[in-house]
Amino acid sequence: MGTRNRAIRGAGVGWMWAVWAAVPLLALLIYVPTAGFSFVWDDEQVLFGRADYHDPRRWLEAVRQPLDFSPNYFRPLALSTLLVQIWLWKANPAPFHGANGLLHALNTALVMVLAWRLWRHGWGTALAGLLYGLHPAMTESVAFIASRYDLTVTTFLLLALIISMGTGRWHRLGVGLCFLLAALCKEMAVVLPLLLPAWHLAHSYRTQPDLTWRERVRQIFQAEGRTYGIILMAGVVYLGMRYAALGYLHQPPMSEARMEVGTPLQHLLLIGRTFATLIGLVVFPFFSIRPAHHSALPVPLNDGLAWLQLGFMVACLVGAVWLIRRAPAVGWLLMASMISLLPVLNLRPLEMAKGIYTAERFLTFPLTLFVLTACQAALSVAWVHQSALNRRATAWLQKGLSGQRLLMLGTSVWLGASLITVALNMPNWKENLTLWEWMTRASPRSPIGFSNLADMYNKLGRHEDALKAAERAIQLAPDSGMGWVNKGVALLKLGHASEAEQHFRRATEIEPANVIGWNNLAIMLGERGEFVEAERIVRQHVIGRPPLFMGYQALGILYLKQGRPDKAEPVLKQAFQALPLPGDSLPEQLLKDLSRPGVWLAGVLVNIERGELDVAEQLYRRAEQLGGDRLALAYVRGRLLIAKGRPQEAERLARELIEYGWQDPRLNEILRLARQQPASTR
Repeated sequence: MGTRNRAIRGAGVGWMWAVWAAVPLLALLIYVPTAGFSFVWDDEQVLFGRADYHDPRRWLEAVRQPLDFSPNYFRPLALSTLLVQIWLWKANPAPFHGANGLLHALNTALVMVLAWRLWRHGWGTALAGLLYGLHPAMTESVAFIASRYDLTVTTFLLLALIISMGTGRWHRLGVGLCFLLAALCKEMAVVLPLLLPAWHLAHSYRTQPDLTWRERVRQIFQAEGRTYGIILMAGVVYLGMRYAALGYLHQPPMSEARMEVGTPLQHLLLIGRTFATLIGLVVFPFFSIRPAHHSALPVPLNDGLAWLQLGFMVACLVGAVWLIRRAPAVGWLLMASMISLLPVLNLRPLEMAKGIYTAERFLTFPLTLFVLTACQAALSVAWVHQSALNRRATAWLQKGLSGQRLLMLGTSVWLGASLITVALNMPNWKENLTLWEWMTRASPRSPIGFSNLADMYNKLGRHEDALKAAERAIQLAPDSGMGWVNKGVALLKLGHASEAEQHFRRATEIEPANVIGWNNLAIMLGERGEFVEAERIVRQHVIGRPPLFMGYQALGILYLKQGRPDKAEPVLKQAFQALPLPGDSLPEQLLKDLSRPGVWLAGVLVNIERGELDVAEQLYRRAEQLGGDRLALAYVRGRLLIAKGRPQEAERLARELIEYGWQDPRLNEILRLARQQPASTR
């Protein structure tokens, strides 16, 4: 009989292991289609915005720099995971998407490990993994390659929580190391020391419910005091690394990059709106998943919904306090979950937001704690405890299994709805066109969707559609420069150059740091021959700002238009070197043109007309070095000799070629021009 019981138990354990293995596998499989997706949104800037990302020899240089989006984004470890893939797979998006999927599956497995360490409950562990792995809010984190920072910081924060449940010096060191690694992935890792006290209190109430408050605090301090000390030391090490790399700890963002939050009361309304939106996404994400959560900023004081959202935030805090008093293990876990939202609640307003006040990828780590809280609450109802709340729940459940069945049915419906929501929303991340079209439908009041859609239409040659999308972007946000830039590009392509120039000027007035607006304006001025002003604009507003190649490319074009290939060549080389993928680029094409003598000879003629004879002589010498055509060289040399007041030499050069048998109208032109010179010069 004993052997049979052991066999039954063994079969049950084997079945549970199969279930546990299936959960992260399912979390990975539902995102397999992303392997066929392209780079979208900020992916190209994150991966291909800088040339140093593509050279393994420049790895240290690359990771010591802040990300282009902000001088305060220092994320060398997460960035390194992307750099390795860039070195191996270049511009193939499939491995990047695959890595994101694997990280999500790993995080799902870590949530399950954490759940098992908490409850030692097989089905509760599986449920936690399913709720996290299939949650629709994770779609952005997995499908959007630029969310790698959120996925990696979540991995190390989960490892820190798992290790924190052990004992001994090595466990404490492990927590500190994981905190340091998390901080090197994304700055929101700072939340770990903030939530750990609530986490430890939840664990204490779960394992030792009978201790007094004072005994509990003393015990936690004695057991975990060194852990907090090691975390503090890890934080100091991180700050030291940050300062050594950047030369500063924090820089205030430029005025145009700051989110406009208004008065302190309006800032509070924004925090309430952010909190309510994130909690709504956690609990009921089926109709609210979108690529941009937009709001008018600052939040108007007469926005009734904002006041309701602020009231909801206050109610949640009060509810958490009430739950701490009635069911402390669940209440403190809920408090830890809400604390994990602190870095993304706009307490410190986002940079470069333009009306987007939150993003679903911000939930990548906090969702793990909310899932554990929900499972803890469900298991607490099913278990028999001494609290009055659970006695009443147990009595209700003892009347029949209807409560458990209802809970199982509700969970099944929720998970099924999650799968459907992920399946419906995931294809929107396939490529930029589908993404921006989705954004304009899902967030019709966000100018970002319409502005980027206009840019996409311009690239596809659909300039009439681009014009309409850009006009809508301007209507929604007249103080956002990119709408004006994209409308200007559409107007230019449709043949309305003067109107396009006005739009580029307007973009630079609104956003003095709008590099693309300044670049386009400079190019247009160059087309009109206003080279001095165009060069001033490029040097002052474009060079040295991302994308780094753009300023040098614009300067090279301006120099070529002025007939100065000697000046164009070095700056075009700089543009080429700053390009992450220089193949088939405009700088590469222009440099190939500069290897042809004809470009230099054309520059000689331009400078002759301008009277810059010394420059013309230098350009002629370079054309000779490049092995120009003999007749072309003779013609330009003759023109240069005439301009220098040496028509006899020019005439002799032309006659020698004619006598040699060359017949070309250009030689006759040299003879004619030489004869027209005053006698004194002959």
